[in-house]
Amino acid sequence: MSGTTKHEFGGAWTQLKLDVFRDYVNFFTTALKNRNFNLHYADAFAGTGQQNLKTIEGQPVLFPQEDFEGSVRVALGLRHAFQVYHFNDISEEFCQELRKLADEYPGVDVRITQLDANEFVREFCAGLGSNDRAVLLLDPYNTELDWESVKVVANSQRIDVWVLFPLSTLLRMTPRDGSKIRPEWEATLNRLLGTDRWITELYKPKETPMMEDLFGEQPVSEVERLNVDGVSNFVKNRLAEQFPYVSDPVTLRSKNSPLFLFFLAVSNPSNVATGLAKKVSNQIIKKYSTR
Repeated sequence: MSGTTKHEFGGAWTQLKLDVFRDYVNFFTTALKNRNFNLHYADAFAGTGQQNLKTIEGQPVLFPQEDFEGSVRVALGLRHAFQVYHFNDISEEFCQELRKLADEYPGVDVRITQLDANEFVREFCAGLGSNDRAVLLLDPYNTELDWESVKVVANSQRIDVWVLFPLSTLLRMTPRDGSKIRPEWEATLNRLLGTDRWITELYKPKETPMMEDLFGEQPVSEVERLNVDGVSNFVKNRLAEQFPYVSDPVTLRSKNSPLFLFFLAVSNPSNVATGLAKKVSNQIIKKYSTR
């Protein structure tokens, strides 16, 4: 790939994310192919269209210098296609690579933008009409996604969105010992989660041994953050406050350490839409649960 900008991100977990995603968009386009809808696919953090996975221990044996196709190629390679593809990345170099990739698909309506992802989400949602349906992928590298953008997607009532949530970052920014929360992180956490309730909902009182002082035995109270499952449930519940349906997450790991939560959230409030999405997403998540 000499002379080509490489998009280095992720590890073996990236392939699991793409497998889950591929199965769902295949279902989505197949289920709606004979319906009178204009189908849109949008990727707010599109990268270059393919992944050069960061090297991790053991990877040269498992994945020897292999370029994995990214979500862009997954979407463009579907058996039943979308009518319009919207690829966005804030990097000019990545957008140049996306334009080259789009040239490989003549006749396909590919629209490439170079915007901040949150601005892209607002513009994309505002441009959808009553006859449009969409799948949106939001897989930020870290904390770039604002919760306000998630709310805009939920309010569209026309979008199925896969959200990659940076669990490992959230765990780092919410240390187990509540006394170690750094004040400079609070604004980022509020923006990422759309609330300051994490302060009370992610932390619980921790009982400590009674301590003697001059006035007798007095309890000393501290707070301790919930475990990983508790934090994951908090994130899912936040999404469920916005969307009619939210799947259980696929937890993406490296060396058994949780990195990201990958959720499906459905903005269409109809019972048919949410019921079908629930059935299919549960099947897909179960299929890949052993990986």
